[in-house]
Amino acid sequence: MSLNPIVLSIPIYFALIGVELLVERLQHTERYRFHDAITNISCGMTSQIAGVFLKVGVVGVYELLYTHARLFDVPRTWATGLLLFVLADLCYYFAHRYSHEINFFWGGHVVHHQSEDYNLSVALRQSSFQGMFTFLFYLPLAVLGFETEWFVYTSALVTLYQFWIHTEFIGKLGPLEWVLNTPSHHRVHHGRNPKYIDKNYAGTFIIWDRMFGTFQQEEETPVYGITTPLNSWNPVWANFGHYFQMREQLRQTPGFWNKVRVVVGRPGWRPAELGGPYQIPEVDPGNYQKYTTSAPKTVNWFVFSQYVALMGAAAVFMFTQKNMEPLVRYLVAAWCVWAALACGALFEARRGAFLLEPVRLLASVGLLLLTLRTSPHFAVAAMAGAAWLVASLAWVYSFRKVFAPMTAATVGSQAYA
Repeated sequence: MSLNPIVLSIPIYFALIGVELLVERLQHTERYRFHDAITNISCGMTSQIAGVFLKVGVVGVYELLYTHARLFDVPRTWATGLLLFVLADLCYYFAHRYSHEINFFWGGHVVHHQSEDYNLSVALRQSSFQGMFTFLFYLPLAVLGFETEWFVYTSALVTLYQFWIHTEFIGKLGPLEWVLNTPSHHRVHHGRNPKYIDKNYAGTFIIWDRMFGTFQQEEETPVYGITTPLNSWNPVWANFGHYFQMREQLRQTPGFWNKVRVVVGRPGWRPAELGGPYQIPEVDPGNYQKYTTSAPKTVNWFVFSQYVALMGAAAVFMFTQKNMEPLVRYLVAAWCVWAALACGALFEARRGAFLLEPVRLLASVGLLLLTLRTSPHFAVAAMAGAAWLVASLAWVYSFRKVFAPMTAATVGSQAYA
């Protein structure tokens, strides 16, 4: 499989995000927040990079079952293609549903729900590891006899369909609301209002929710996010934070079987001696405060410039990683994750990020020269990298006061402010 439909669609994703941003500006609405959108895209990037290394094992299990345990040899026709799409969408429904209803699985899927905004960038916010759990729900298709490559492309189409439904600019769509998953239905799914929690799991066809009793009509405007907000712009913490919380809950929970239920039961389950399951809190849209940080414009512009470089490097990695030497592949992947972490930490004004930024910039140029060491354009790349490094270091130095350590007097003045 030389072409990944999701990777090939990335330019279209960003074009549509640009259109949505333009509509937002023309309508003078606030659907996007810079820090949130960057974090959404960072989670999507780390998900795709992790997928490069994990997909081999996941697809390999499917291929193993198809080769040795299939019941039929399903021919490729337009009718069986449509059947495969419907069955893959049904498998998605159950994979998605149990990603909400099993606490350990929720730790992977929660990433997609952490944003407190709702726009097309949220569609890109995906877990790096969720596929390690959800692929299990698709294995019956291998046993039925749908060949591996055919399945991979079809399941990608189910995923691609869901991009456009992450928007508030499209209202209800009349009769289509009865059959298809629409922006209205999916807004419900992302709401943290008690009536909206764990509803509308559909990928393409909302009929699954109607059939299995998990459908909820959009009524009042949802408040987006999760009941325990992440409160961070860190894409790695977004992927692992839930598991640290689970570890603490396991430590506090008495009894072996109670601990098992913490892992495989619904999120928020507790034994009666600890107060029983957590209740989903009501949320007041008028008073709800989204997580935000106030980095100065000079920091935001610096992060944006570095993010452009990061997106370029990530794109090159996704399209050429198969031809990279193994060491270079791992180094580029690690650098992309490091750069995404640095962006989030700078948004949060973490002094450690400021102090490490020169190291990251030096590593960036070093990695560039390593990957191009045999290229005829090495000299040009070296000069361009050196100029970029000097300019970036000077820019970082210019906002050093933003990350200056707080003195005792400063702390005292803040305490009495």
